[in-house]
Amino acid sequence: MASFAELLLKRTGLGTLKGFYEHCRKPMETQQKLLQDIIRNNMDTAYGKKHNFNQINSISDFQKKVPVQTYEDLQPYIDAALNGESNQLTAQAPVLYATTSGTTGIPKYIPVNKDSKNSKSQLMRVWLSKIVQDHPSVLSGRIFTMVSPEVEGYSPAGTPWGSESGHGYRSMPKMMQVLYSAPYEVFEIKDYDAKYYSMLRIGAGQDVTILYTVNPSTVLLLAQRLGEYSEPIIRDIHDGTLSKQFDISAEIRAIIQKGLKPDPKQAKRLEKAAAQDGKLLPKNVWPNMQMIGCWKGGSVGMYLKKFPQYYPEDIAIRDIGYFSSENRGSVPLSDRGASGVLAVPTNLYEFSHVDDTGDDRKMLTIDQLEEEEEYYIYVTTEAGLYRYEMNDIIKVHAFFENTPIIRFIQKGKGMVSFTGEKLAEVQVIKSVEQALESISGQYEFIAAVGEVIDTTPQYKFLIEFEKPPTKEDARRFAKEIDYRLGIINIEYSAKRVSGRILPCVLAAIPGGEFNKYRKRMVDKGRLDGQFKILRLTKDTSFGDEFKIDFTVSAK
Repeated sequence: MASFAELLLKRTGLGTLKGFYEHCRKPMETQQKLLQDIIRNNMDTAYGKKHNFNQINSISDFQKKVPVQTYEDLQPYIDAALNGESNQLTAQAPVLYATTSGTTGIPKYIPVNKDSKNSKSQLMRVWLSKIVQDHPSVLSGRIFTMVSPEVEGYSPAGTPWGSESGHGYRSMPKMMQVLYSAPYEVFEIKDYDAKYYSMLRIGAGQDVTILYTVNPSTVLLLAQRLGEYSEPIIRDIHDGTLSKQFDISAEIRAIIQKGLKPDPKQAKRLEKAAAQDGKLLPKNVWPNMQMIGCWKGGSVGMYLKKFPQYYPEDIAIRDIGYFSSENRGSVPLSDRGASGVLAVPTNLYEFSHVDDTGDDRKMLTIDQLEEEEEYYIYVTTEAGLYRYEMNDIIKVHAFFENTPIIRFIQKGKGMVSFTGEKLAEVQVIKSVEQALESISGQYEFIAAVGEVIDTTPQYKFLIEFEKPPTKEDARRFAKEIDYRLGIINIEYSAKRVSGRILPCVLAAIPGGEFNKYRKRMVDKGRLDGQFKILRLTKDTSFGDEFKIDFTVSAK
């Protein structure tokens, strides 16, 4: 029997899609109206007064009055708001600060207000409505998802900071909560093993039809953990219990236990499936699963190739769109590819061609974009990010109505991200320098290469030491780098703890190797006086340029 939430989505879905499509037919009109609303609503803020919002009547005026901004440019306003000063970036007070790692190691606090939250929720309804239209029975079961805790701390003024996904999950209407597999409290379990086990134990007793999580690496990790936990999961489902071997607070354990009951029939079915395959596999636990929603673009292709080992080969996989803590920027309307329609009613967008990187770069609006071209993207949001430089490269795949269909290509220069860690070049350098300070060492050259071992990312630090270390010292140094990197980058730390990134490795290269490399490049035509090298790359062939004395792991 269909739930009320399922029936409501089906009933309202056509109207939701119709409204979005109408915006796509007249995107520049929609963008201009959005900007007018943002300017009018925030004219009397500290930022609005400084940038003469009262003189802005068009996108052209906006571009003249407001320079392209980075987080550091907006940080004084954000810091003031964190400390309780009102009317800084927006007249609407933030309800949450979404945290994400900054390039200097200090977390960014991205404001979320009522308007921006509602706009993002509307895009999620568009995404779900199109899925239901394409796959009518997809909501006949539960949605299995994973979010981060809503509250990780509070600002001096008392506003929470943490995860926007957790905030949205916890505050969704009760009629929608019935569609989801687990109660919000599961995501507040601090121990990662206990959290994964609880999610899987709950889900294995349900009919799950959608698996939704941002990173495809998490899709694989869930499948692998399901296999590891086969025996206790089957036992718990049979008995209606939650294993005592995992570290779960009494309060959260009691909440989970309320939703559990003995199910010998399901346990017997799972036991038979595990005996056949040697362990539980998602495709056997959830035979009615119809869709996986996750990122499909950028550098995640190696994860998607592994899905058929665990999930049905013919399962639909739909990209969840281009989005981050700063903005939700696209809505995929098809299972094909990794592209999505630019979310024109939600944010104001500007672009610069990927080859146009100077201070005088030409800023483009959506009506000036061309198919198959790549661009840097800049966003203006309802939550107070103005002409914000995302440091993301997108490609225009095609057009839907008159609106670009875009695909995320990669982060800009000096940044690598496999599973959402967004590791920056300056973080790599800082982690090595801090580690060296702790052991009184020096280096001649350092670069980090992101690589994938089987399906799990790992960072290899190529280091030419001033004084070659012993293997024992190098291993201690590698552990210190890994530790420092986790402090500097909160996403890296989270992915390391959860097993989505392997411990880093240190490759000690002989003295003089960097100079030899430099000479080879100059001999090939690189200008010696302008010779530059990225200290962070995912081009594994770069590491092949250097001889290596030995390699040690931080494990």
